[in-house]
Amino acid sequence: MPEPIRIIDRPLSQDVLRAAVAAGYTRLQSRIIASRLGDEDAGKVGLLVRPPLSALDSPDRLPDIGVAAEAVARAVKQGLPVILLSDFDCDGASGHSVLKFALRDYFGVPEHRIHSYIGHRLREGYGVSESVTQRILDSAPRPALVITADQGSSDHARIEKLRDHGLTTVVTDHHGVPEQGPPHAAIACVNPVRTDSTFADPYIAGVHVAWLLCCAVRQRLIDWGHLPANAPRLGGLLDLVALGTMADCVDLARSPNNRAVLTRGLALMNAPEARPVWRALYTVSRCSGPITAATLSFTFGPIINARGRLDCALGAVDLLMCDDEAEAIRLAHILVEHNSERKRVQSQMLRRILPLAEQQAVGGSMAITVFDPEGHPGVHGVCAARLVETYGRPAAYFSPKQGSDHITASLRTVPGFHIRNALAVIAESHPGDFVTWGGHAGAGGVTLKREGFDRFASAFNAVATRALTAWTPGPRILTDGELEQRPSLELFKELAALEPFGRQWESPVFRAEGRILSVRPVGDGTHLKLLMGIGPDRFDAIWFGAVRDGVCPVEMGQVVRVTFELDVNTFRDETCLQLRVRHAVAIAKSPLMAQRSATSDLLAQ
Repeated sequence: MPEPIRIIDRPLSQDVLRAAVAAGYTRLQSRIIASRLGDEDAGKVGLLVRPPLSALDSPDRLPDIGVAAEAVARAVKQGLPVILLSDFDCDGASGHSVLKFALRDYFGVPEHRIHSYIGHRLREGYGVSESVTQRILDSAPRPALVITADQGSSDHARIEKLRDHGLTTVVTDHHGVPEQGPPHAAIACVNPVRTDSTFADPYIAGVHVAWLLCCAVRQRLIDWGHLPANAPRLGGLLDLVALGTMADCVDLARSPNNRAVLTRGLALMNAPEARPVWRALYTVSRCSGPITAATLSFTFGPIINARGRLDCALGAVDLLMCDDEAEAIRLAHILVEHNSERKRVQSQMLRRILPLAEQQAVGGSMAITVFDPEGHPGVHGVCAARLVETYGRPAAYFSPKQGSDHITASLRTVPGFHIRNALAVIAESHPGDFVTWGGHAGAGGVTLKREGFDRFASAFNAVATRALTAWTPGPRILTDGELEQRPSLELFKELAALEPFGRQWESPVFRAEGRILSVRPVGDGTHLKLLMGIGPDRFDAIWFGAVRDGVCPVEMGQVVRVTFELDVNTFRDETCLQLRVRHAVAIAKSPLMAQRSATSDLLAQ
């Protein structure tokens, strides 16, 4: 049986609480802020919660930004071909689109001079792989400038091969850099997490780094007289930056850049003149209400990501750049089909592997490492995240790499455990087992020789055990305690003023005791529509994914401890409050259950 979910109230920083109240936030808003920021943040509450667009950091302090901007500007001015090479996830596809839009629409580069490449997740693996490098050498013009998006910091050997065949490479990335430093074969590696970086915000996504490079290129082209001084700024691309930022689960508590980009990007998406892609995704996913950060995380992001998980991610770039709404809807439908297939594959994989994961958890392992002989590498990351959610431990999900004798994995983590640092330690101990690896604090990927699996599993558990001495393993839900006011639409709006919510700045979750007044399955039968009584009030509620293996966790009449978020439901232009249940557990039997139990006792006598 899975471990019971622990319900834990977030601790409050009293310094931040006082600072938030003094800054004019309500008592409830101040509680939320104080449970997501630390004492060291008390002096910058306003900047962190509602940063203006003017708070965006300039690219000037990014390492190699001057060399990179000059190289791109020179290619633009001299008419050199430009090769865009990006990762296959949503961050990479967004970064690819930002670079292409900037080159084509802002800097005047003809589209035939822009050549797009994205590695195929299944056939070619992560990063600037040997296979995608060879594809470029076989088909791309030379000489040319290569610009990466969301990858390249650990790919010196392949970038060296490109250089030796007449291609110059500029890397833009946000993943960790090897101890030996950035790839020397690249003329520039623009990455805020480099040890020599003086950029103030190391939490930005790969798409944001690509956008900052484009901003620097614009200024360089103005300085050279190639663009007029009043050339359009690149703020119109921040909707794409927002998508990649949210989908990559970067930090929203410590990064004013991420919050400012998301706020502006969401405004662009909700504007009447928004790109066709947003209207198309909104239509095919049957959204209601405005596009929010949650829409990007749970609806748009997974749809865009699904293309790269199961097929070539260039289809996602085509959708993001589509300028015709009817065509965008057609492309979006294709991606939705891919996402449905991803969900089916994910369900099968988890069903196969959960018994092994549970065995490790019950056995006391601090980290879970599983090998699925039938696993789909494109769905590793989602499955690893589900293992973390279910067992409250770092997780690595392995399966065979297509067309080779290697195995590949995605890794996800819990607070306090840095994935890339862990991989660095393991790779140093077992260098002969590693083919490629990389990542950042929250996620990573690795390709191993097949015989190295057991050594990796043991080392991964050992590193996690050393790092997580203060961590109690097991699933958990962090809450903001009990609500002091009755849930209402007004209260929902009060909390919504703290948007955007995301990683490290999670949507508020509250706990209460209540009674299940009615319950019925909806959708595919795994979701529950509830009527709940909390105190004297009744509330509509929805619990997504509540029914597992056909078992309904609650029934009518039960008194339950429930954790929930405030949500709204819009139907036929009418908006009303509903509770979004995160978890509920019975603390008292329903009268019907009690009657059945009493009857059974009498019959047994």
